[in-house]
Amino acid sequence: MVRMSELIARELHWVQPSSMKQYYELQAGDVAVCTLHLESSFNSRATAVTADGSFEFDRKGFWQRQSTIRATGGMEDIALYNANTWRQGGTLVLPNGRTYMVKSNFWSTQFYVTTQDEQPLISITKIGGVFHYSGNVEILSLAKNLPELPWLVPFAWYLVMLQFRDSASAAAAT
Repeated sequence: MVRMSELIARELHWVQPSSMKQYYELQAGDVAVCTLHLESSFNSRATAVTADGSFEFDRKGFWQRQSTIRATGGMEDIALYNANTWRQGGTLVLPNGRTYMVKSNFWSTQFYVTTQDEQPLISITKIGGVFHYSGNVEILSLAKNLPELPWLVPFAWYLVMLQFRDSASAAAAT
C-alpha cells in the first residue's frame, strides 16, 4: 500500500467491491491504498488498514453521538468525533486540542473535512450508490504533513457510510 501523504492531489475513489459486504477500498487507479471494513449492520465498529497503520472506529450514543478513533488494539483514543446532526456534520477533537470540522451538503453527496478556520483538507464528492457505494476523494495539499492523515481519510468515509446507514434506517422506519 501507498502512504496517505503520497496521495495528495491524486485521483482517488472509494469503492465497494461487493454489495453483500460492508467492505470498502480507497483506490488510486486500480490499486487499493486503504481498506475500511464495517463489522456488522448491527453495530458501528469498523477497522481501517493503511500503509501507515491500522485503526478502529466506533460510535456510541443515540441523541448525542460520539465516535472514537484508536490504533488497532490500543486503549487510548486518538481522537473523538462529536456529531451535530442538525448541522449535517460535527467536530473532531484531538487530545492535543487541535480541532477539525466535518460537513456535508443537504443531499449527502458532498462531504468535507476542514481545519477549524474552514481550510479544506479532504473532500469526498459524487457520493452515491444503491447496491455499491462509491465516492471521489481529494486530499488537499494542506493535509500533507498532518500526522492524523492516515486515519482521517478512512474515518471521513466511515462517517459517510454511517450517514447513509442512518438515512436508510430512518426511511425504513417511516
